[in-house]
Amino acid sequence: MKRWMQNVLVAAGLMLAFLWTLSAPSPRLSAGPLPAPQERHEAFEDLRRAEQLLVDARAILAAAPGEYAGHRDKAIKYVDEALDQVRKSIEVARH
Repeated sequence: MKRWMQNVLVAAGLMLAFLWTLSAPSPRLSAGPLPAPQERHEAFEDLRRAEQLLVDARAILAAAPGEYAGHRDKAIKYVDEALDQVRKSIEVARH
């Protein structure tokens, strides 16, 4: 069970790192022409997929037995924060 929780926390950390890179300003997007519609569509689909993975990770963490000295709750909090950022990114991508 301990190994399982470690794997979940590592996966959540990797997703957070991925999402952090998405939130960094991109020189390609901040200056010059907008990306082609196909690129925007692909980025939007990536964001939707990341959102679903985070929702799944949150459910797995919430269902995990035990508190793990508060680390499970912290992980859920970080996943919630990542979900908030992804959802904001999706809103930006829609416009």
